[in-house]
Formats: sequence, C-alpha cells, structure tokens
Amino acid sequence: MGVLKVLGYSERGVFNSIVFQIREHPEKMQEFITALNVEIDINENMNFILLNEQSFSDFGNSDLVIIIEQNKQKTVIFVEGKVKTYNQKSYSLVKEFEKIKKDKHYKQVSSNIFAQLYYKYLLTQIDVNNQFTDSKVGKKVKKLGKNQIIINAYEQYIKFASKYYFVAILPDNDGFLVKYKQLDFMPVENIHCTSWKQIEELFNDSPCVKETFEYNKGQIY
Repeated sequence: MGVLKVLGYSERGVFNSIVFQIREHPEKMQEFITALNVEIDINENMNFILLNEQSFSDFGNSDLVIIIEQNKQKTVIFVEGKVKTYNQKSYSLVKEFEKIKKDKHYKQVSSNIFAQLYYKYLLTQIDVNNQFTDSKVGKKVKKLGKNQIIINAYEQYIKFASKYYFVAILPDNDGFLVKYKQLDFMPVENIHCTSWKQIEELFNDSPCVKETFEYNKGQIY
C-alpha cells in the first residue's frame, strides 16, 4: 500500500488533526495548553479527556473541550476557533464586537465568538433543571435538552469542575480581551486568546497538523 494522507477542511479539520496528533503524542499537551495561554503545569498523575465538536444544545457546540483530572478534581478548558475564510480579506474581530455590542439578539449571534464563549460560561452556571434562565445574549432561557449523550458529557466531564477556562483561537487576537471586558458579559480572569499562527508554529514538527494547515492555506489566517 502506498501513502495514506487525511486532510480536513477549515477549523474543524485543523482541530481534528490536533486532537489525533496529541492522542499519538501526549507529550505535546503541555505545549498546546501553554500556547492557549492557560497556565497549568502538567504532571504524570493527570488524566486527559478531549471532547471534539461536542454539542451542548442551547449552549452551542464547542470546537474542543479539554478536561484535566487529578485527585478527583477537574479543570475544564473550552476552546473556540474562528477563521478568516478564504473569500474574505480577513476575519474582523472589530465587526464581531460592534455587531454584538449593538444588538445582543441578532439572528446569527450564536456564531459570534463573544457569544460562543459566554454560552460556555453559562453552561458552567446552569441550575438543577439543566438550564439557565437569564442569558444576556440570544434567547434568555437556555436548556441542555434531553439528548442523553449531551447530558452525560455535561454531568461526567463538565459539571463540578474546580476551574474553567474559556479560550478563543483567532486569525488576529489583538484587543480581544479589552473588547470582552467592555461587553461585561462574564468574569474575564479565565478568558484567554491566542492566534492560529502560534498554534501552527507549535505543531510545525507534527506532519498531519502541518499538512492540514498547508492544505487550508489562506482559509485559517
């Protein structure tokens, strides 16, 4: 058999390649978490679960969730990525900010990066009925729903974590945190941001990730 190559499209393709690269080379996890600007020192007693493109119903899908377990305690990192898309000159964080600042309930607000991270924060605040009833963005009542896979993911991996982080990977992360503070949606001390360029450089020695970035050249950043 000759060469077998798998190439994925856009941010989902890149996230898939990263997940499978880390599964094969778990020693990369520390570097990846550091590249997300999250300060966690990994040790040999930690266990990791990666949820790829996990749905949380009204709280949105998450591109990647990293769950770190040690001594019956959990740390959860929600990661959301936005790309520039090939037929646009660039992804505009300014336009995203201005749209949600002007109208927190516009039709496509759930795809806005500021809303995506906010919804994941609300997920960590839901009540005993698995819902949040006073969202500042989009519809006010958000429910986890009745899909048992989604409920299991929440109860087993997300619920009762000791710490949560919310990370955006963007074509250009300049000014992201400043803008988020201005929106006053949620506490910002555990919100972080990084660039796709930094992520690509991290995996420069990882063939499947590097090939996926090259395949999507002009699409990601």
